[in-house]
Amino acid sequence: MEPRLIVPGIALTGTVRLSDQDRRHIVSVLRMREGERIILCDGNGREALCTLTAEGEASVLETFASRGEPETLVHLYPSLSKGERFEWMLQKAAELGAVSVTPVLSRRCVAGPPADSRRARFGKILKSAAEQSGRGRLPELRKTLSFQEVVSIAQGLRLFCYEEERTVSLKTALGGGAEEISVLTGPEGGYEPEEAALAVQHGWRSVSLGNTLLRCETAPLMVLSAVCYQTMR
Repeated sequence: MEPRLIVPGIALTGTVRLSDQDRRHIVSVLRMREGERIILCDGNGREALCTLTAEGEASVLETFASRGEPETLVHLYPSLSKGERFEWMLQKAAELGAVSVTPVLSRRCVAGPPADSRRARFGKILKSAAEQSGRGRLPELRKTLSFQEVVSIAQGLRLFCYEEERTVSLKTALGGGAEEISVLTGPEGGYEPEEAALAVQHGWRSVSLGNTLLRCETAPLMVLSAVCYQTMR
């Protein structure tokens, strides 16, 4: 299988002029040389099989729709956590097909808003994981929002993953086969009752992820895995 590189906004026609950063990556990381083939993705679901040239360019051989994108669009709204947990979750979320990630500041978050340097790292993690897992879409890293902002803006079927929910299961909530889903998951300390009430008031469906308490970085991945299984052919 040819190595792949996501170059957001690239025009996949004729001869593609690669940036200095992309050329360094191809030579130093991918260890590729003139004449070898690579797949370039525009980050929006289109990709092209290309041949590398001596001039640091890529000659397009054919273009096609990405085959590594899920049928269901899943937008993640995970509460921020400290250390490497959030970064690990981002990597796996990209592998499992998330189309966007919006970091959320809920009341019990122990982490504050990420600095610009950390957000840049988040973006690199998403891009690298998307490339390695054969994605054709670059998961969008959206700006950090407060819990109050998030509950009123999400789209599609809105799932509020709540540790105190005892009636509606994730399996039941996904039974309708929604084409677009927003998933809100809590921080290390869980949600406060007032937050749960606010989410339901704004149309989110409170769902249970089972009888065990999941770590904050595991909950969004469980939902993504369930969606992948549901739509698997």
